Amino acid sequence: MFEFSICFYDKQVAENFAKNITTFVRNKGGIVVVVYPLHFTKVLFAVPNKVQEEATNYIKEKIAECILTNFKKTYILDSLTFDSTNTTCMKVFIEALTCFDSEVDKQIIIQNLQLKDTICVDSYVGFRLSFLKKKWDELICLANENIMYILSEDSFIEFTKFIISNLDHRYYAVNVFSKKNCYLLCDLEGHQINDFLIDKSVAYDDSKLITSLIALNPEKIILHCNPFLKDHLLKTLFDYFNDRIELCK
Repeated sequence: MFEFSICFYDKQVAENFAKNITTFVRNKGGIVVVVYPLHFTKVLFAVPNKVQEEATNYIKEKIAECILTNFKKTYILDSLTFDSTNTTCMKVFIEALTCFDSEVDKQIIIQNLQLKDTICVDSYVGFRLSFLKKKWDELICLANENIMYILSEDSFIEFTKFIISNLDHRYYAVNVFSKKNCYLLCDLEGHQINDFLIDKSVAYDDSKLITSLIALNPEKIILHCNPFLKDHLLKTLFDYFNDRIELCK
């Protein structure tokens, strides 16, 4: 058996990580166990040797996604010199910063991961990925240096649109449907999108709908639920995405 352990200081992050990898590991004939030593939480998994390479590649990808969805956003929030909470606009702005170059960041993390016996994710981010944090610092510095520009509503929208326009398109098109007052994000074939950058409860929250669309950054956003969209939400979508929005009647 190939065995490996991943340590986290944050119990909730560790448990979410274990939940995310459990189905894959079990389907490969392996097991996942979560243990709670002093001061940290450890996720242990084991798979048959014959699937070691496949499992290793999968775990690397999931560790990279965990770093980007937890540590990168926290690092950005802690480094901003202005209040970045409470308003929908700020949530959108933070999401745009977090998603900037996310696919490039993911590949960089995967390429630098070595899975041997164990890894402490917090220490790995703090030391081994210090060069990547310098890359994030450039974006944070841009935001901090333009604080007065950001705090003006009109210029804030333009600045956020600038960041969004420089994000990589991760999907060609996203269909937005409404069902029982919930928003469903689907790909071009109509399959619900399950992506590591979007909140799974996006369907119940207008701000999460906006931030999830930023994370996916499709070339087209096709709205099939416009009778249910509030006027201010529709205006906000057009503010950020302009001619990428298509309304289906």
